[in-house]
Amino acid sequence: MAALLAGCAPDAGEAETEAAVATEAQALAACAYTITTNTYVGSEWWGTIVFKNTGTAAMTSPTIAFGVPSGVVCDHDEPGWTHTQSGSTCTYSRTSGLTVGVNASYTFYYSTNSNTSWTATNIQISDPSCGSTPPPPGPGMTANQKKVSEDLTSIWENDTPNINYAYSENIGDGRGYTSGRAGFCTGTGDAIQVIQCYVNLRSAGNGNLMAKYMPGLTTINNRFLSTGQSQASTAELDAVGNWVADWGTSYNNTTTRADFKSCQDQVSDRLYYTPAMNEATKWGLVTALSKAALYDAYINHGESGIKSLIRAANNAVGNSGQVAPVIGYNGITENLWLQRFLEKRRDVLAADSTWIEAVDRVAAYEKLRRRGNWDLGTAFRTDVRARDCWGTSYPFSGYTVRAINPDGTWSTPSTYTYSCQ
Repeated sequence: MAALLAGCAPDAGEAETEAAVATEAQALAACAYTITTNTYVGSEWWGTIVFKNTGTAAMTSPTIAFGVPSGVVCDHDEPGWTHTQSGSTCTYSRTSGLTVGVNASYTFYYSTNSNTSWTATNIQISDPSCGSTPPPPGPGMTANQKKVSEDLTSIWENDTPNINYAYSENIGDGRGYTSGRAGFCTGTGDAIQVIQCYVNLRSAGNGNLMAKYMPGLTTINNRFLSTGQSQASTAELDAVGNWVADWGTSYNNTTTRADFKSCQDQVSDRLYYTPAMNEATKWGLVTALSKAALYDAYINHGESGIKSLIRAANNAVGNSGQVAPVIGYNGITENLWLQRFLEKRRDVLAADSTWIEAVDRVAAYEKLRRRGNWDLGTAFRTDVRARDCWGTSYPFSGYTVRAINPDGTWSTPSTYTYSCQ
């Protein structure tokens, strides 16, 4: 079977690496914080949340959102705050500026109609100064199309359409531990975002086995940010625990599963799905198949890698000036552009001694293109290899053949024939 594929990007050229590092740094600056106190004392009708700004920029007008028990109503605004409530989520925003400096803490008070004691859930803190405002997401896929797209990527990552949130191992690709639904890597700045999110939701005292790794992850990530190079070493993590076992337990434990899964989903969408949909919009790609191909490439190659692939595809179809949108420019069709994009991606994988074992993942999208399954609305099988599409020089990746339905459900066929048609 092929090596499992990481969501973190392979090393790129210097300019691309600098861009990727800047993106990771900005994402980590997006309201990094630690919750140090989270209490609600029913006898006093009074709640307290204390958070510490662990980011790289001062907060200037924070918003605090958190969950309360069903039926509980938030009913008090401290000076400078106002709130709204949607279901069991209370959201407090500032009516005037409030600065919370780097490494400074802030104590937030609230009240509800509950006279029983509990702790707020899913505390989220945002602030306009935490990174730049991202562009609005481009049109994405329908829920079923996204499920099919995620099924495919999960096959390449874990040999099953079932998303493997508990997966973790060191695959020896120079990027540390590869973990979770999108192959988050400890050495490239994405695993730390999952753990930072998880720490914000759940403390070590509340069952967070991954919290103890934050200091080591920060050290590794600082090396990544300063050098622009993927970090293979996991020594700082191994010194405090068994990362692989703790990652798996964090998902398999029913008490912590929801929080851990939520953080993986959030980071995957923020780093891969939403940027992929934005790239599709920029270049004029409108079909679910093209968007699925971009999404998988984002997971596999990262931001700098996919931008390099897009440039190469544009050059190959005669758009050396990188005019956007490319579809319709000088008669360029989406069919031709996707064909060239997949060929360029095939070449990148085939040129790498580790990643050549995963080259068959590109062939699946090529077969769908040749069959015209543009909206992913027709059931299909993944019974195709790169050698079936482009010749016998490519190795067999060994992925288990799956049958995927338009609603994302799937099965394992007992018989099949490899073909690119």
